[in-house]
Amino acid sequence: MNNQIIDNLYEFWKHIGKLNNRLIETEKYSAVSMDSSDWPNRIFDLRQDYGIIEEIKTLSKENELPEIITITKPNGLNSDSDFEFVFGQKNMAFDLDLFSKKSSPDPKIKRVKTEKESIEFANTASESFGYLVDQNVIFEIVKNSKTVRLFTYQEDIECLGCGIVFFDSNNNAGLHMIGTLPKGRGKGIGKSMTEKLLLEANESNAEICVLHASLMGETIYAKLGFKPYGEIETYRILK
Repeated sequence: MNNQIIDNLYEFWKHIGKLNNRLIETEKYSAVSMDSSDWPNRIFDLRQDYGIIEEIKTLSKENELPEIITITKPNGLNSDSDFEFVFGQKNMAFDLDLFSKKSSPDPKIKRVKTEKESIEFANTASESFGYLVDQNVIFEIVKNSKTVRLFTYQEDIECLGCGIVFFDSNNNAGLHMIGTLPKGRGKGIGKSMTEKLLLEANESNAEICVLHASLMGETIYAKLGFKPYGEIETYRILK
């Protein structure tokens, strides 16, 4: 199960990289190299042992690769002085056979379909997560992806939350970028968004839902029925 959770994330980033012509794919690793966006600007999916790390460090320091790397745990990077730990996440999954629709989706949750809505999503995600999400990257997904659906939480005329569901080649649904603005926290927006994405996955006949939870989000997802399996970590390569 842990491999399925990680595969969904990596396939999602590769999909975005391809849509934006920013994917770097080698036999040893993959990367998405963005000029104007912190997301998903990173190295990932390392397919060889620790020896590849030295090559990656060199290329990153020469600006041939991004400075951010996401890697499964354990990995040994915490003992390497060229790396700075950024954050860790729990790999979690939910069996959709156990899904029961308890209520109608929150009517304040709207699917992103236009350029204006893409800008709102990008701004909300950027403020929620504290890194730059480029509106052009989001609009490219909205225009051209058949496997990604983006949603925002609208309260009156203000966008307070966001979320994405991605359907991978294994018929698994990945929940990504579930975020809430600071002013909207404590209102259950993240829970409502997660339930909406679960409903989308269930109605599309996905087999399982997967996600990567922060320490703050892990408890919320556990209460909804998600189970933990493994961990990933994100590091910065120091120049």
